[in-house]
Amino acid sequence: MAARILVVEDTPDSLELMMFLLETHDHTVVGAETGEQAIELATAVRPDLVVMDLQLPGIDGYQALIALQSRPELVAVPVIAVTSFAMVGDRSRVLDAGFDHYVTKPIDPKTFAEVINDRLPEHLRGSPPLLTGVDVEVTAAADADEQYAGDVLVLDDSLTNQTLLRSVLEPHGYQVRTAFTVEEAIAAAGVKRPDLVLSDVHVGQQRGISLLHYLRTVPSLAVVPFCFITASADWRDPLIREGTVRIIHRPIDPKALLDEVRTLLMTRTGD
Repeated sequence: MAARILVVEDTPDSLELMMFLLETHDHTVVGAETGEQAIELATAVRPDLVVMDLQLPGIDGYQALIALQSRPELVAVPVIAVTSFAMVGDRSRVLDAGFDHYVTKPIDPKTFAEVINDRLPEHLRGSPPLLTGVDVEVTAAADADEQYAGDVLVLDDSLTNQTLLRSVLEPHGYQVRTAFTVEEAIAAAGVKRPDLVLSDVHVGQQRGISLLHYLRTVPSLAVVPFCFITASADWRDPLIREGTVRIIHRPIDPKALLDEVRTLLMTRTGD
């Protein structure tokens, strides 16, 4: 069996990414956004390991570690720090404070889960996700540059959100291109027509609906399937209110995302 892991991170996107990566390795994961929540959850859940951001609202990661280690039932639980190491001597400070290991920010989605696995007893280490059936064939074809599942253009001003989508889609044979602004997305679509566009609703001070309006005015791009990924859609816009645009709600469920992407790609016209 895999482990029970508590992830403590006050940035929702980063929390979602870390939880997702660990869940793909079959771990049971719970999340907390403050040190106080972490102490409460750890007492209730009795995790096998804690992943703790150091910069938290309220009590910080160091204070939360002290609180956890003061409880006899939690004193032996390994705690891994997540830190950007902004200051000289931070590495030594983290280990001297009693953390068992550290992971630097921004995390590397390709190695994060394996780093965590290495700090667990062998019988609690999770297994990497396995691709089966058609997905294996699609990915192998993509690796051989013979065929790929589709070109997906992602508009999102959060690198964490972009990384999360990459980590879900690319292992299944999709080519993912990213843009931080509407202008970058328009330019990318002009260079190569995507097979699908996934866009956040709120992109900094911009709105993803602006990209949708532009694409609909260009005949060669108007046929490209478009989907919003958002925690809060702007229902005032007629294109959304009338149900003419698909929406995937955060937090993202990886299987639901893959199913929706496949469904959207089946609607392609004008090829």
